[in-house]
Amino acid sequence: MSRAVFQTFEIYQKARRQFVQTVAELAERKPNIEALLSQGVMDLLRPLLLDNVPGIRQSAALALGKLAGYSEELAEAIVQNAILPHLVVSLSEQDVKNYFFSFGKYWFFLF
Repeated sequence: MSRAVFQTFEIYQKARRQFVQTVAELAERKPNIEALLSQGVMDLLRPLLLDNVPGIRQSAALALGKLAGYSEELAEAIVQNAILPHLVVSLSEQDVKNYFFSFGKYWFFLF
């Protein structure tokens, strides 16, 4: 692979990683939630659950989990906006045998 092509993809991967990590950090503070939602953060995180880089998938799931933890309405929005199926696919791609995760008051156990 040519150096220019490699560098382009490396920059793209770093940008995705930085985005999901920053969103996860911002989601820790309640005053940021409305701003994140108004920017369509859930729609932006959804495809990153299927990213080919495991760390990006994990950070996207973490950010969504933090968002869902703020209210029942956000947890329901994640379930209703077809985000949960992406998470399930992501987990199956990682060959996770037993995995617990929560979205607000919802707990899921996957086999």
